[in-house]
Amino acid sequence: MSEYLYAPVIKEGAIFLADAHENINRDGFLKFLRAVDSGEIKEPPQIFLLGDIFDFLTGEGEYTREFYAEHLSLLNKISQKVEIFYFEGNHDFRLSNLFNKTRDFWDKGERLSFEGVKVYDICTQPVKFRTIGGEHIQIAHGDIFLPFIDKYALRFLRLRWFLKFMNALDKILDFKISKAILAKLTKKNLHYKISNFKELMSKHLQGFDASIVIEGHYHQGELFDIYDRFYINLPCFACEQSYFVVEYAQQKLNLLKMSLKGH
Repeated sequence: MSEYLYAPVIKEGAIFLADAHENINRDGFLKFLRAVDSGEIKEPPQIFLLGDIFDFLTGEGEYTREFYAEHLSLLNKISQKVEIFYFEGNHDFRLSNLFNKTRDFWDKGERLSFEGVKVYDICTQPVKFRTIGGEHIQIAHGDIFLPFIDKYALRFLRLRWFLKFMNALDKILDFKISKAILAKLTKKNLHYKISNFKELMSKHLQGFDASIVIEGHYHQGELFDIYDRFYINLPCFACEQSYFVVEYAQQKLNLLKMSLKGH
């Protein structure tokens, strides 16, 4: 697996967060961003956002861009000092045009540039990373390895021309489409348990080749060993207001659960 030699390293103190489902009734993620920006939450070296951070956001949707304007502004501002990795989900996609493309910094007298908010669309997931000890990690939102029809139906909905057309129609209708979608999603049940979750993941995890797999999407907040892999499913931030900070013990990665309320 020589491709892991060039994979980014997950740093001590990195933050993981998934499924904030931010909308008019939920502003936990906005509070999180404000706390990072103000220093109430210690500035991490990296932030990993594992999708569905927003209830409905596309890079082509004028209404949703305005609706989440403060979130986007803070993400871009924070990315000037923190590496942010954004894994698109099934509620937030085509986001690259919303974020800073590059930022410059100086290292030993040399100016270097790299992406501010690095966005991974669904086609590029899972994405390879490494621990400081060299363990292989793959990260994804979770809605990958779908049946053929489901996979291509969802990809069609992400096509730029289709989203541009829908935005134009939405604008003609005074953004009634976007408003209706956001209103409907406020009523969605996000807190649920899947009784046979490990069994369901047994087939899903055969598509990975890393020793550690981290996902969101399923809202289960479970971790277990399966097929010689350690699987971590992050809980739904919208339900628990919790995020996770990376700690290394003898170069082994651990995720320390933190509460937004208690920082």
